[in-house]
Formats: sequence, structure tokens, C-alpha cells
Amino acid sequence: MLSSRGALPGFRWGIFIPTATPIGQVWHATNREGGWKLDPKTSPNVPFSLSLLLAKKIGAVNQSNWQTCVDILDGIPADGRPSPNTGEVFSCRVWVKDAIIALQNNGIITLGKALSELEDILLEGASDNKVGVERGRSRARVENSSV
Repeated sequence: MLSSRGALPGFRWGIFIPTATPIGQVWHATNREGGWKLDPKTSPNVPFSLSLLLAKKIGAVNQSNWQTCVDILDGIPADGRPSPNTGEVFSCRVWVKDAIIALQNNGIITLGKALSELEDILLEGASDNKVGVERGRSRARVENSSV
């Protein structure tokens, strides 16, 4: 999921896994308190968030792989170090990319496209929706078909 950062450039990136409509688990790397850390939490309102721009389904989690998925996401470093996969400077976007790689490497999801192509799709979708959402003219795009 990509959310608005208000007047700041770019987007807030996170992973949302619905558990019972509209409740779900969110994983999000944040530096609100000065240093980077992972901020996993249960959220009752992600689909209704006023800052949400785009939520795109990239896979499915079920009861049999739920705990494995949680363990993988909780284990992705969010300490501000560059990505071990891409070498990119750390950000919430880079954390999400590392998480997607880990989920794919562990058989939780299978991407139908290269990660760079998925990133482009997400950036384009969020960018196209940003002004409308921020001005209250449209709602978040929620795309439930897998990439």
C-alpha cells in the first residue's frame, strides 16, 4: 500500500494483510522518532484511511502460511542500513521491496512481474490518484487482482 506524505515528496509504503474486513495487519518502516524501526500493528481502518492512495494485491495469505508470513515480515531489518538485496539507501519503500523479495523467496507469494516493474506500477497508480485523494475528490484505489 502507498499513502500520501502530505506536502512531502514521495509516498509512505507498507504492507497490509486483511484478516477480517476491514481489519488487518500493517507492517511499515518508520523514522518518526529519529531512527528507523519496524512498526507492525493491527489496524481497523486501512481501507478507509484518508491518506491511502493505492492498495494493490500482490498475493494471498491463508491460515496455513499466516504465521510464516508474520515471522518473515517481522524479521525484515528496518534499522536504516542499506538493502541487502539491492544496496539501496534505506527507506520504507526499500523495506517493502525487501519484504516482497523475502515473501517470494519463501514461497508465500509469486510475482507475475519483475519487482522493478511492480514498483513502477505502484508508483504510477499512487501518483495518478494523489491529487484527487488529497483534495477529497476521490478515494484510494484498491486493486484486488494480483500482479
